Amino acid sequence: MAETAEKRYAILIASSSYPKEPGLKDLRCPENDVDALDAVLRSSDFGGFTETFVFKNRPSHEVLERIETVLGEAGQHDLVLIYFSGHGKLNPAGQLCLATANTKLRALGSTSIPAGSIKSYFDHSASRKKILLLDCCYSGAVGKDFARGGVDDQLQLVSRGQGTFIMTASTGIEVAVEKEGDKYGLFTKHLVAGIRSGEADKNEDGFVDMQELYEYVHEKVQGEGAQEPMKWDLHVKGKLVVARSGREAKEQWRKKLRAILYKLAAQGWLSDGIVSKAVHIISLPDKEMTTKDRECLLLIEQLADERISTGNFVECWVKTCLSNESEQKGDKDTPSRTKNLWNWLLYDVFADLLLRFVFAGFIVAIGWWSLKQWVSRPETVSVREERTIGQYINHGDGTITDTKTGLMWKRCSEGLSGVNCEDGKAKEYTWNDAVKRFKNVEYAGYADWRLPTVDELKTLVYCSKGKDREGDCKNGYESPTINQQVFPNTDSVWSGSPDADYSVNAWYVDFYDGYSHILNRTYNFAVRLVRDGQ
Repeated sequence: MAETAEKRYAILIASSSYPKEPGLKDLRCPENDVDALDAVLRSSDFGGFTETFVFKNRPSHEVLERIETVLGEAGQHDLVLIYFSGHGKLNPAGQLCLATANTKLRALGSTSIPAGSIKSYFDHSASRKKILLLDCCYSGAVGKDFARGGVDDQLQLVSRGQGTFIMTASTGIEVAVEKEGDKYGLFTKHLVAGIRSGEADKNEDGFVDMQELYEYVHEKVQGEGAQEPMKWDLHVKGKLVVARSGREAKEQWRKKLRAILYKLAAQGWLSDGIVSKAVHIISLPDKEMTTKDRECLLLIEQLADERISTGNFVECWVKTCLSNESEQKGDKDTPSRTKNLWNWLLYDVFADLLLRFVFAGFIVAIGWWSLKQWVSRPETVSVREERTIGQYINHGDGTITDTKTGLMWKRCSEGLSGVNCEDGKAKEYTWNDAVKRFKNVEYAGYADWRLPTVDELKTLVYCSKGKDREGDCKNGYESPTINQQVFPNTDSVWSGSPDADYSVNAWYVDFYDGYSHILNRTYNFAVRLVRDGQ
């Protein structure tokens, strides 16, 4: 698998004052805009950007020099984001120019930042992940430069020009809005809020990609005013992730709730009827949930977070979540509902508990008999059952040997256990914490378990459709990109490999898509241990 040492750079430009051009009115929000976006992009909880360059009321030549330098030095796997908040003006050809502190309308091309110049730097950059965000009047006119270039014959021949996502506050003929009383421009206000609140994470996978962010901002801005945000995605391959959402991924959250319910049922605290309905509600898509379903889901979350006891949960569940035909049809026969409630308590809950008691007694008796048989058994040699799955040997004790590399792996990520790693929750660590914790760990009779190198981790990547010429999984691959029969419940995993260039970063492998990345060490990821086979 090709290495993708991603570094993330942002150039944030605020232009609010125009001392050399009386024809341009000073603006209230741009400096606040870049401060808010800078904070969310630099945060390790959200953007995790390697470096941000902030320009407030600086001349155009200074900004253009930084744009050209960053894009020229960016590698193919690096992400470069350029943001502008200020006045946008159209030149006589209808092309967009971004006004700066030195802008003169009579010399617009030489005293501003022409969108065409940004396009030129984009075209000649090796970076395959470029984002342009414009919060200014007439910003949609940028499409005249970029969209036309997208079908230009020469650009089509330059494969490294792929991966450009442009989002603008308005169309090519609209004025962007600073609403009275707002601290930020309308477009930027929702741009930042979508990331910080997590609401832009439409598919609830824990990340915000640019398509999701555009859909969120478009809906919010249209709901407040007449301007319409625009977007162009030129040769974008896959999802262009701009930030974490700060939310727990939806499927992980569902898995957590189900595990808690099953555990309480196994302990005899919840009846099968309650668990069955609760699991059904957890699995419902948001748009299919009724008001009652949401009330019941809130109860489940309160139980999972230990904000209410199991007894209070059962009591509230009976009152809130039990329904029958008469309730659904609006029948207000209270005595009948009360009678049905008592019937449920007598014949479902009590009967269920009685059956569990009898069954538990039976299990105890069998266990006692088995114990006696075991104590009186003759001496035997314990044989561990092993199973071969492709290139892997499952030793039946929570360890796996890869016959191709000779490495022995723990089957489950740290924190998980069970036959299929279904018990518990995968523990996540910062890189520094993981390095300190996992040295010469004891497990399954061995005392030399450790963090794998990034190259060792990449040997576990499995591409169901094969790999392309660059070594990446071909389109249509199954996710996660690992043998799920051998290594179930696998997500992003830290390696023990630091970044050789930047001491604040380290390598991890994202088994969602099979890529290895470099990221700030303060991020939290799961851990899977390895040892050298013998």
